Amino acid sequence: MPNLAHPLFSAPAEAIDVDMVRGFLSLELEESFTVDYKRNIEAATDTVAAMANTHGGVVLIGVDADLKNKNLPGGLVGVKPMDKDRLVSKMATTLDPPWWAPEVIPVAVDGKLLLVVRVDPDSAPRPLLHQGAVRVRLDGRNEIADRRLVQMLFQQAAETPVLNYTSDPRFAPDNGGIANRDAYRSAPPDLVIRAAASSPLRPDAVRPRLHGTTVAGLIDALGGSNGHGWQGISQRMESLARRVDPRELPIGWAIDPERGHAGFVRLAAGHRLRNDLHFRDPVLRMECTASVTGGGTNLETFFDLLFWSKGQLVAGDLWVQACYEAVRSLVRDVLPALTEGLLGTAALPPPPIELHIAPSKPQAPLTALNLDSLGQRTGGGEVRRGSDFLREDLVAVGDLPGAVTEALRNIALDWRYLHPELPTLTDADPGSSGLPL
Repeated sequence: MPNLAHPLFSAPAEAIDVDMVRGFLSLELEESFTVDYKRNIEAATDTVAAMANTHGGVVLIGVDADLKNKNLPGGLVGVKPMDKDRLVSKMATTLDPPWWAPEVIPVAVDGKLLLVVRVDPDSAPRPLLHQGAVRVRLDGRNEIADRRLVQMLFQQAAETPVLNYTSDPRFAPDNGGIANRDAYRSAPPDLVIRAAASSPLRPDAVRPRLHGTTVAGLIDALGGSNGHGWQGISQRMESLARRVDPRELPIGWAIDPERGHAGFVRLAAGHRLRNDLHFRDPVLRMECTASVTGGGTNLETFFDLLFWSKGQLVAGDLWVQACYEAVRSLVRDVLPALTEGLLGTAALPPPPIELHIAPSKPQAPLTALNLDSLGQRTGGGEVRRGSDFLREDLVAVGDLPGAVTEALRNIALDWRYLHPELPTLTDADPGSSGLPL
């Protein structure tokens, strides 16, 4: 964020309080390149994209326009508590690429809830599209960029690389071909939970391939220490598998022999096998996929949990906990092991993390999930899939339960569940008692 005069532009998010916002409003600043006021969230995404493509800034939502001068702030009208999640979901569906989002900070002022949206142009991918158009901020208004400005934004993106997915897993939890793999054609999984991340490698440390020592380190990181019979499976994952089916046979992490090359590896664990090595009565399978793409400039990783529900509903607390376990394994096990093997250090901030919930068959409804904990639906339509980005600030400070819970609330909002009562996530090692689906 540019170092502008008022602390509202640059103060840490936790330092933004009612006094700071009230003081900012008392300045009665006109709308400009870096300041905008919105009565509600409906037109905010357009301004966010325009600011991201120019100088950044602050959008205050819940502030009416002055009666005499529409460019000045007027009375406070406030927003609803659910509007923060609605705004985040709206940005995810109207902005391209969808993985970037600005800070959205709720602050109560004089009994009205306001949203402080801070757009940092240094973190935004350029050009950032809004509903397919490139917009820029000109004084106090948003305009569609002409050819010259669009070309300039692309040049800036080339000069300053930003986080970007070489392939977009957002719309495809089956990005690795789950439904089409030979092993699954007879019984594709009913539910796939995926945690995904993509991050650029340093230009001075390009690695066009995954070395054997890197893959071995990844297997060790996923296995952890375990004295409960599941050799090569962490105790957390063992407990999760036993909750699904206590009879599950212990199959540890191993390289998928059907897929893999110098820049790609898939590891799998936790599946019951027959003597002839064909799958039988599958219940839960864990997969970890890592690939070096872009000529060795980008690392793309997935951690998948695949469920076969056998006509039963996966209990609410179980699938919520499974979402957390996938994210936790990616952030705390997979990424440190891979960056240590590729770059020589595991002390790197985690890249933006995506969470996906979907059936493996395209356009199939999510009939395997028990959604009772999400309350009453407020709209029609089938629940087909859901995805959301975890807040980077929560991931960075290690509040993974908070980040996953917030992502699940956003997904529930997309499914038209406005007031979900999600079960509490367990961050400590869970017990291994077998519980039904």
